[in-house]
Amino acid sequence: MNIIIRKRQIIMSALVLALGSAVFVNWYFTKPQTEQVEGESPSYSVVGDAQYVNAAGETETKAQTDALTKVRSERNKAHDEAFEKLKAVIDDSSASQSAVDAAAGKLAELTENIKLEADIDALISAKCGFGSITTLSESAAQIVCEKGSLDPNTILQIKEIVIKHAKINSENITIFEAK
Repeated sequence: MNIIIRKRQIIMSALVLALGSAVFVNWYFTKPQTEQVEGESPSYSVVGDAQYVNAAGETETKAQTDALTKVRSERNKAHDEAFEKLKAVIDDSSASQSAVDAAAGKLAELTENIKLEADIDALISAKCGFGSITTLSESAAQIVCEKGSLDPNTILQIKEIVIKHAKINSENITIFEAK
């Protein structure tokens, strides 16, 4: 009986040692490599950190970001105005019950559209690798993408996302690049 227990202990010790060695080797070969440029203090790289590429692309990227930010702020402003108008009708004590019910229904639609727009933007970003802004109406969708990001394959991917999630026909989907 003692021999069996000792054999089990030896086998378990060997497995723990093998697992520890595998973890060490994995860590050793996948640890982040840092490079130091002359005249700079050492920097530590972490997987997923943004990296500076070049100065020429910086102004173009900033302009694209500004254009998308402008479109996004205009969309959010329109959503806020619609929300305030609907909320005012709902809160108005002199409004008829049918007007309050209609406003509540429109508010629910607006909330669902805002969530759907955000979901579609997130999916496009995850699948295609660039920023976009989606605006949905009852039967149409407009998607503004970063400049230089569209090709036939990404257009198909975007249409697939919109058709699947917003249930909008392909001919009612407009996709274009920001200037």
